[in-house]
Amino acid sequence: MSRVYNLVDKIKNGNKKPTVKLDKEHEFTINNSFPAAIAIKAYAEDEELDDMERIKRIVGTAFNADAISYIDSLELPMPLYIELVNVIMAAISDMELDEIEKISEDKKKAPSR
Repeated sequence: MSRVYNLVDKIKNGNKKPTVKLDKEHEFTINNSFPAAIAIKAYAEDEELDDMERIKRIVGTAFNADAISYIDSLELPMPLYIELVNVIMAAISDMELDEIEKISEDKKKAPSR
């Protein structure tokens, strides 16, 4: 007798996209699809990219054009862009934001090779 693995509920719930709320009127969906997640992780690990280009590519992959346009209009300081990238990384990893922030802090404290 063969086994049956039922993924119906997992797929139904897993297809709900995470969102980020930037203010009272602006909430945007984060693209956490498999291709987007692979690209975002590749950008995050690409040591040939400078920080600004890395952030630009991660945000550009995670959000649609309307979201990117709105985010650009905010003229956010660098620490808030880093926070936004942390939110994106949490969304594609299906982790809590504080877990990603801890990983990010641990990487900063780790000695360089």
